[in-house]
Amino acid sequence: MEIIGHRGYPAVAPENTLASLEAALAAGGRSVEFDLHVASCGTPVLFHDTSLARTTDGLGMVSRHSLAQLQTLDAGKWFAPEFAGEKIPSFAEALAALKGRVYRIYPEIKGFRDREDLDRMVRLVGEAGLSASTTFISLDWNSLDHIRSQDSDLGIGFIVDAAERCDEALERAMGHQKSILDLSHKVALEDRSTIERARQKGIDVAVWTVNDPLEATRLRETGVTRFTTDQVRGLMDWCCP
Repeated sequence: MEIIGHRGYPAVAPENTLASLEAALAAGGRSVEFDLHVASCGTPVLFHDTSLARTTDGLGMVSRHSLAQLQTLDAGKWFAPEFAGEKIPSFAEALAALKGRVYRIYPEIKGFRDREDLDRMVRLVGEAGLSASTTFISLDWNSLDHIRSQDSDLGIGFIVDAAERCDEALERAMGHQKSILDLSHKVALEDRSTIERARQKGIDVAVWTVNDPLEATRLRETGVTRFTTDQVRGLMDWCCP
């Protein structure tokens, strides 16, 4: 089974930082997920919200600040004093830190301006030599179709947050061996038939965000093998006691 650190390991370190990624690896996570927005200079950075306020000491929109401006902000002290000074990492910095140390990387595309931004993300992964071990995921399925057209070695994952989107996601994923469904754990538990249909068609399924071992067990019984979690150590203890 594959335990995927959600935004790194946000239960013990500030989300979407290098410290959080390191914490996920130290806890035994095989893979990591993190969010991508694009700075005003075009550089992809690890960040979840459109606004800076929740997880930094800055204000305003991520997309209106350059990488240099973003990296003057403190992205750690909101979480705990010992993380004061933690920076917003660029995508390239995260890839360099993870290369050779993880089974798979799941960048979630949260915000971008145009296809050139997507092309830049693809190029960075290729330059890092990580195409074969990277699966881009997103709620914006058109962006995934574009990424797939740029590099066939990349995986793509169609995030599904509502049951009524399952059929379309399954249809889009068919015909490409490196496509997966990335289901909300609530959707997966409410309608297990989607997982069964995906498996019948040879499409793997990941689920998010699974923090309860009892829910993980129920999902494992349906054939799920990829679990995105905030509780990396807890899920590692569950799957690999």
